[in-house]
Amino acid sequence: MWKRFYFSKALVNLHYSSVYHFVNFLGIVNVLLKNRFWVNIFGVFFIAAFLALAFHLGQIQLVDHDKFITLAKVQQYKKISLPARRGLILDRNGNKLAESLRVGSIYADPAMINNPSSVASQLSGVLKLNHAKLTERLGKKKRFVWIKRKTSDEEIKAVEKLSLKGIHITHEYRRFYPNEQLGSHIIGFTGIDEKGLEGIELSCDTILSGEPGYKLIVRDAKQDQIVTPNADIVLPKYGDNIVLTIDATIQRFTEEELQVACEKWKPLSATAIVMNPMTGEVLSMANYPTYNPNHFKKYPPGAKKNLAISDCYEPGSIMKPLIVSGLFEHDLKKPDDVIFCNNGVYKIGGRTLHDAHHGFGELTVCKIISYSSNIGMAKLGMEMGVERMYQHLRNFNFGEKPGIGLPGEISGILRPLREWSVKYSLISISMGHEIAVTPLQFITAFSSIPNGGLLLKPKIIKSILGSDGKIRDISSGPEIIRRVMSANVARDMMNPILVDAVKEGTGKQANLLEYDVAGKTGTAQKTVGKGGLYSHDKYVGSFVAYAPAENPRFCVLVMLNEPQGKYYGGTVAAPVVASILNRSLQYIGVKSSRYQMAMQ
Repeated sequence: MWKRFYFSKALVNLHYSSVYHFVNFLGIVNVLLKNRFWVNIFGVFFIAAFLALAFHLGQIQLVDHDKFITLAKVQQYKKISLPARRGLILDRNGNKLAESLRVGSIYADPAMINNPSSVASQLSGVLKLNHAKLTERLGKKKRFVWIKRKTSDEEIKAVEKLSLKGIHITHEYRRFYPNEQLGSHIIGFTGIDEKGLEGIELSCDTILSGEPGYKLIVRDAKQDQIVTPNADIVLPKYGDNIVLTIDATIQRFTEEELQVACEKWKPLSATAIVMNPMTGEVLSMANYPTYNPNHFKKYPPGAKKNLAISDCYEPGSIMKPLIVSGLFEHDLKKPDDVIFCNNGVYKIGGRTLHDAHHGFGELTVCKIISYSSNIGMAKLGMEMGVERMYQHLRNFNFGEKPGIGLPGEISGILRPLREWSVKYSLISISMGHEIAVTPLQFITAFSSIPNGGLLLKPKIIKSILGSDGKIRDISSGPEIIRRVMSANVARDMMNPILVDAVKEGTGKQANLLEYDVAGKTGTAQKTVGKGGLYSHDKYVGSFVAYAPAENPRFCVLVMLNEPQGKYYGGTVAAPVVASILNRSLQYIGVKSSRYQMAMQ
């Protein structure tokens, strides 16, 4: 009671004091107003004050109107981004190769956090983050900082239970690759913000990305959200879907068989490609080493490189059929024409050539390919001549990028004619040296034989589908670059030669019981050092083939870079091609031609 008495008395004293000072002020004003001079002074002062106030209000309303409106909106409204879901990447049969999943992300508003260290202590435990770094982040003079993005559902629930002021949860999309390493060099991967960094994810980033939307929310003076049913919302536009020419099943066959070969021969690297020779569509493309795009940061750069398009090799003997097709095309030779192969040793232009397996006497052009005689090829190349040879190779687009639409493509090496050596180049190129090709370049060129003489542009994208399921764009069928040989040369001359190379020649390990296979082996010495000298212990073993020979469905190329132990293409690569062909043909239900013959 006494406290209330003293408190009331203090209020009364304050009131009397205020009244006393106000009366004194009025007395002073009254005295001054009796003096005309002071009346004028007060008049001028009040007019000046009024004008100043009017000017300031005018400036606020007219000049700085937009500025203060913007400031008010910043304080009262918050624009929340609505992320767009990235489009799917599908194989030709609609199987998902890449998709975006909705996940939670945690962020903070440091202005609302009074004790950053205490909040950091609670968060660092459940999110497994460094306490010191998190405290520093929460202490920044910002309204928004990320704590942990695209985290697990368990961590999101743990943070929600903490109910910490200034800590919020939003949702984003995280890229997920359900088949892990399957097709990783084709598909590529994205960064934390879902921007494509490699493969199709990079080359088709603008198609897949879509457009984010936003939502405007209203906040009170404490920055708490006010429920606004009529808030402005712009919905995100989801990205379009990419349908690849890849068949996930054939891709799996290819990767499995390549892995088996690499475990056996332990090469530095290896590549395998399956192409439909009639359309130019790539059905599978695999490299060793490989990686899982879900965890791409754990792998060295070399594992993420698409060697099928970004590395080139001297092809060696697999080039021989393409050279011979030029001789047939210019009517310089026939398959049964005979060439003397000097019993395995031939001196020409100051160099000595040897046949790899054993010496041969007289061989037909067909058997020169089947047995892969270097001496026979050197003589055939000399008959073709420099200008014809150069133009023939240019017709296959060697020295140019294939244009498949994947990042990292290179053009290989086909030196200008003026840089060819008069003595050596024609001979070397006839054996598959002094020219470098990417695996994709070569299988594209070689597929002109099973398809009847046409060079087709390789394809990896089949169609583009909108998020609504409607087709936005679709491949218009095979894209013919040019005819590189006549149908007669391709089907009636080259095809029987390549069948013989598998049945009777160096490609015997590619024979299949159910189907006739047509193909060619290659074993190329690698150059070492700056002088371009050829190594005697570093090779690229390769094999390229198609089947069934009478009605080709698949063309397969396998290259092993520096296999250990054995290195001949017929030994290290031919069995891999045979297995891929056999599994792929059975998968699509191609009946055995040999079985049909036995039943008749």
